[in-house]
Amino acid sequence: MRSTYAVVWREGPGRLARGKLELLPGKLELDGLAGSSHVTHEIGYDELSGVHVGRSSAERLDGHPTLVLDRLNAEPFVIASVALQGVVAELAVRLSCCIAA
Repeated sequence: MRSTYAVVWREGPGRLARGKLELLPGKLELDGLAGSSHVTHEIGYDELSGVHVGRSSAERLDGHPTLVLDRLNAEPFVIASVALQGVVAELAVRLSCCIAA
């Protein structure tokens, strides 16, 4: 399940990062820049409690629908596609299969 997508994500309150999201066996990886700082996040599929498409204004990034990764013991990640509109829905479907029931 190795796929790479160009994305933007919320790194913290008011702080955006840009880079790539890569689906790897057992985890996803976000790798990119927040301002001028390099950032990397690895999130195991077993850390996810839910995945949904964020449509509310609080969940959107620059007005775009987002992929919201709800995590068991951490704040959710909010991710938007850079180029392709269907990526958010595709990722939601692909990741929902990885969440432990």
